[in-house]
Amino acid sequence: MHQGLVPQSGPAKIAPVFYARPPMTGKAFNALPVIAGHTEAGSTRKGRLAVLADDVRLLVAEDLRATPDPLGFLLNIGLPNDAPLLTSNDLDSFVYPLVSRLTAASRRPFASVWASKRYARTSSAAVFQAHPTEDPGGVQQLQVRTTASIATTTFRQQIRSQIAAAPAFPTGDIALQLSFVVGPRRVWSNLWKVTIDSLGPLLGHPVNIHGERPDGRITDLGLHCVVDPDVGHDVVIAIRMNPVA
Repeated sequence: MHQGLVPQSGPAKIAPVFYARPPMTGKAFNALPVIAGHTEAGSTRKGRLAVLADDVRLLVAEDLRATPDPLGFLLNIGLPNDAPLLTSNDLDSFVYPLVSRLTAASRRPFASVWASKRYARTSSAAVFQAHPTEDPGGVQQLQVRTTASIATTTFRQQIRSQIAAAPAFPTGDIALQLSFVVGPRRVWSNLWKVTIDSLGPLLGHPVNIHGERPDGRITDLGLHCVVDPDVGHDVVIAIRMNPVA
């Protein structure tokens, strides 16, 4: 079913859907120029990410054509040993341009995106057919609903007000899964960064005094989407957080 579209027979149910992480590593590539800032004079990190996205698109192009819906994407980022693991190289900053480029090239949406970062010599990427799985549960299990545009501060405020009673996650790296329920007109990848940025209180940084990026603590990330016309312009987000084993 295209992008996990909810069947509309019987009473409408607004329920998040989670997809299984695939048992594969993917095809290897080099992400070091983006991570370490190795570049020609005048280029920016955004530009280097765009180049990387094109390289990955070519790497998985054949698999993208052959893989049935619903589509999933897997990204494993390898960091050099001198790179800070928990305070830089946010996973959402890598997957957004890659998935956007793959979606534009194939004209097919993705239902599930997985990403991780570890100390390793190489990075890898893969396209796979996504398969629904059970709710993973978690140390933190929350669900929020927003009614505002992501272009407004109200979107963030609505999320933060609904998670305000939850305690901050203990120190260390985090495995985070977010499952979005959106209407058919939403581009769900546009929701990733603003949603994760809104989770600062859960990640232990309600006020970012020192310019730290709390989402750097996320070393395993799962993003999932189901389209349900009954939510209209609202967005329902299921949040599942666990320590990384």
